[in-house]
Amino acid sequence: MAFLRDVSTRFWEYVSPRKTQQRRDKDFKAKVSPLPQTARKQTERYAQWGSPKIKQERAILETPIHDSSMKPVNLPPSPPHSLDRRSYSDLEGDTLLDNCAGSPKSYKEEDGWDANEDTFVVDDDRYVPEETKDTEEERLRRDEQGQHLRSAGWTEDAIFLFQKLGMRGFEPLMPADWIDDFKSLPYDLFTNNLDKAFIKPALDRSGASADFHAFRALEELFQLGGRARDAIHQKAELRTPEILIRRAIRSYNKWALKDGGVDNLWGQLSLFEVVSASTTTSSVEIQSKMRNRLELLANRWHEAYRLAGLHKDPETPIKSSLDDCAPLPDIPTLYGIIASHTIMAFVSYDASVPQSGLRTVAIFDFGQEGYDVWNALAIAIFLIHCRNRLMDLKDYLPHPDELSSESDPDA
Repeated sequence: MAFLRDVSTRFWEYVSPRKTQQRRDKDFKAKVSPLPQTARKQTERYAQWGSPKIKQERAILETPIHDSSMKPVNLPPSPPHSLDRRSYSDLEGDTLLDNCAGSPKSYKEEDGWDANEDTFVVDDDRYVPEETKDTEEERLRRDEQGQHLRSAGWTEDAIFLFQKLGMRGFEPLMPADWIDDFKSLPYDLFTNNLDKAFIKPALDRSGASADFHAFRALEELFQLGGRARDAIHQKAELRTPEILIRRAIRSYNKWALKDGGVDNLWGQLSLFEVVSASTTTSSVEIQSKMRNRLELLANRWHEAYRLAGLHKDPETPIKSSLDDCAPLPDIPTLYGIIASHTIMAFVSYDASVPQSGLRTVAIFDFGQEGYDVWNALAIAIFLIHCRNRLMDLKDYLPHPDELSSESDPDA
């Protein structure tokens, strides 16, 4: 037994931490090489820099001196001063749509209109739906406003779009199933009644997959404002604010047309044109370019109706497939989207009026923080409206495959 106790004692002495430390501290252990002289001085300097004495001296040196005789440093404002300008002005202060009928330049005049005039942002802690808005009162005010628009010569389609843009925030726009995907939005923007929801997939394409692509496309629009403001600071030639706005519009419109099954119409017909220009482009040049594009688009619609035989034109070689008493659709109201810097404007064009001009529907500024959601909803409303109109007019347009051989003389 004594032998076993000795074995146990020797074993614990061998593995004890004290014994292990003694084994490590032998005289023949490897020695650490000394630091070079330059590195040693640098280490000592860093150690002194973090000492309390040096920290106190640094605090004294970095404390700003308030002296009235010193001139302040001219630092660039943040956000840029251009973003604080009125929503319809460019960097040089010129009105972007000064020659349009109903332009903001003459907004206080009798024919001045802007569907975005009453859009304002309220902090979350101050937002009370019952106190912030009265839906019925706002609807009555908009109806009265619609009477003035009709007297000014606006088309019914443009009036509907104007009213819809102005009522965003006063009525539900999206299905209630999207609440979990947009938790930061007010609950009264959603509804369980799909007939009241305006921003949604086409009814014949409803389903989980359609909803997923729909709110994913809308989510991209919500990020447009931040990207446009970032582009101002980055100053990239291929990522200017107006280019980003144009890309976002085309991307959302691509989803809307495909969702509605109107992405392959005759001649790729559309109801709107997009014109983007830099801040150095004059407003007269922008408006002229937009008007020329809308005139060409109106001619294409006339040609589509002529080929389909839906207009009572004695010179047309194609007979109408409908009865003579059947109502004929008019050339739809055409629209334009103008983007310059962070400013975006919706304009309307009445193709049935000779020498028709551009009418300003609404103007938005993506440079204003806090309005990204409402500006994105405005784009969605505009493009969804155009999609719905194309779905209504689809049956009155010629089929692309049928007319491809007739329009080709070599076929």
